[in-house]
Amino acid sequence: MMKPSTERDYRRRIARVVEAILVEPGARHTLDSLAAVAHMSPYHFHRIYRALMGESVVDTVKRLRLAEAAHRLTDAAQVTAVAHDAGYDSPQAFARAFRDFAGVSPSEFRTRQRHLVANPAASAALARTRRTAHARIAQHGEGDRTGVDGCRDEYAENQSTPALPSVEVIEIAPLDVLCLRHDGPVVTIGQTFHTLMTTLRCDENPVLQQRVGICAPDPSMAGGLRYHAGVVAGSPAAFSDAMRRLDDAAQRSRVAGPPPGIEPLRLEGGLYAVHRLVGPYALISPTFRALYSGWLPRSGYRRDQRPGLELYRSAPDRGALHPCITDLLIPIRED
Repeated sequence: MMKPSTERDYRRRIARVVEAILVEPGARHTLDSLAAVAHMSPYHFHRIYRALMGESVVDTVKRLRLAEAAHRLTDAAQVTAVAHDAGYDSPQAFARAFRDFAGVSPSEFRTRQRHLVANPAASAALARTRRTAHARIAQHGEGDRTGVDGCRDEYAENQSTPALPSVEVIEIAPLDVLCLRHDGPVVTIGQTFHTLMTTLRCDENPVLQQRVGICAPDPSMAGGLRYHAGVVAGSPAAFSDAMRRLDDAAQRSRVAGPPPGIEPLRLEGGLYAVHRLVGPYALISPTFRALYSGWLPRSGYRRDQRPGLELYRSAPDRGALHPCITDLLIPIRED
């Protein structure tokens, strides 16, 4: 087991590597060239990268290229052009890789993104007539199904009904979370969640299991967003216990180095448009783009200044290429 200070150093190096890949996903990245970015030998880099990222750097390059392809397909680019720019020799090879990545073919994904924004007015009208029937996402104790999981259970049942739209409007209550600011590329967000949950010892507390990504507008940040990884404190007792764990971490800092900057935060409630994404986390960004640029302008709602939310429904150790379930919430208000 490596020292915390050593692990932090390795994660910073890996973040630099991922940033280099993101600058040019389609470039010819090799193990030697990326190891040089991390200032490691190729052998050592390969071993450390796989240990911390859960995949090889070759898998990361492939995943980032396919994630960029998903962005372009969301913008209705032609499959043949996207396949070529992603480095594939033929559309057929690209289609096989994309299906393994997203669970659907490129053309099916493009159709799904169009369907997502096809009839936002119907989503809004249905939501207005049914809003009182939606359970609220609320802070809850053990066994209380009116909280985060209770609301989403009802939504999951609605999503199985073909007549309903793929976007619904719900009203949520305020959420108390413990969060850690993420610095670095989006693809390393999982590392920030790992640090947060390890520090809070979430594996020992079943109440501290609901992960939430918090995306707030910030023009000073790259990409215009500030991101925090968070866990929902489902009850006052859970919140107090988590704060005690932070105090314990501060006491241990004399040996292990300073604890991460975990802080409490209250997320204001209100109206949110919610879409359930089934697919790899790399599809979150293009799906948010479709919601904000396609669904929202035609929905009859306006964007609110509260942060957007990502509610992670799959286990934290789910592999990067395995189907994951994530509820995407964009803050909205009525005129």
